[in-house]
Amino acid sequence: MTTEKLTHGPEFEQKLPHEVERKFLPIFPEHLNEYRAAAWPVEQFYLSHPSEPFSLRMREQLKDGELQYVATLKDTGTVTEDGIDRIEVDVAVTPELYQQYSTPDVPVLRKLRAEPLPGIIIDFYEDGSVQVESESPVNWQEFTAKHGDYFMDITGDRQGNNEWRAHLSFRRTNNGAEALRPGADLKPQDVVNDILAAARPGQATIAHIAGRSGSGKSTIVRQVKAGLDQLGVPSLTLSTDDYHRGITWLTEYNGGQPWTKWDNAIVYDTEAMARDITELQAGRPIWHRWIDFSDCEPRYDEVLQPAPVIIIEGIYAASSDITSQDHLMYEMTTPLATCIGRRLLRDLRERPQFADPIMSLGYMLSEAEPAYRRQYTPVNT
Repeated sequence: MTTEKLTHGPEFEQKLPHEVERKFLPIFPEHLNEYRAAAWPVEQFYLSHPSEPFSLRMREQLKDGELQYVATLKDTGTVTEDGIDRIEVDVAVTPELYQQYSTPDVPVLRKLRAEPLPGIIIDFYEDGSVQVESESPVNWQEFTAKHGDYFMDITGDRQGNNEWRAHLSFRRTNNGAEALRPGADLKPQDVVNDILAAARPGQATIAHIAGRSGSGKSTIVRQVKAGLDQLGVPSLTLSTDDYHRGITWLTEYNGGQPWTKWDNAIVYDTEAMARDITELQAGRPIWHRWIDFSDCEPRYDEVLQPAPVIIIEGIYAASSDITSQDHLMYEMTTPLATCIGRRLLRDLRERPQFADPIMSLGYMLSEAEPAYRRQYTPVNT
């Protein structure tokens, strides 16, 4: 799986929340039992696998007499002298959204958590182990002055990784079964081979490549087209993104109210796309349609000529409006956490003046992912 990294440069400092923390194992954990009385219960589950470049969790905690729900996205970060320096984007979520993602196939971690000093966290786990986190070097000195320097630094070690602990617990209670393991990456050459095998004289071969935003669809499409070009096979790409209806249409559809559900299926005119595909199959040209994000309105410019191969990509490339049994169908297997992380980084690179990681994370969990799951999910042929 390709990993995207983002250096915490000055241009992102105001946009990209991150943490720097150190983790420790107490040599004498019983010395910390005095903090159990003030600890609060925490349940958190993971929507990611430890092999991914991003970690995504949801947490429920009963703190100060109030149930709190938070989703958190982190990258793997970099171990520095001060601790692990990594992205940490938190957003409050509803209890309903928490329950929506809480399924039997996700790894869960439960613990009691205490904060004896600001930035000093003690976790008492279900299995009896204890771990301490520090995000404040000054308060850590005060803490060790009281309890002694009897702590083993495990910063960067997997035993200090809560995601890893949750997955290990899942395997132990599920006969060794592994949760959320990423599937094999789609290989461009396999798609090229399938296209060549499916070719029929006088008939366009159509291949659909679907996947979440940030799943790598555009990269795969470029590689497939390059492979076909090397063989002298012309191809044409249509994206469901280009069939965005535009802000005027969506506002009217919404009764004059501002539109906010940008990943909803109605946003994309897949019926118009189906008509264009039919025209291309019949050997007739179509107008190239695209969305101008400066005003979020559709535009038409050049004429697209038919080609022996038509590649359809996008988050709605598997829509029943545009698919047929004789089409080749693929779905990118890139997991949710990685897709969200990539999308956040892409927004920060391409539209830093508008990018808001916290709002984006909340939107992708509450709107984009449920919308994606509601559509027909194809199976690689």
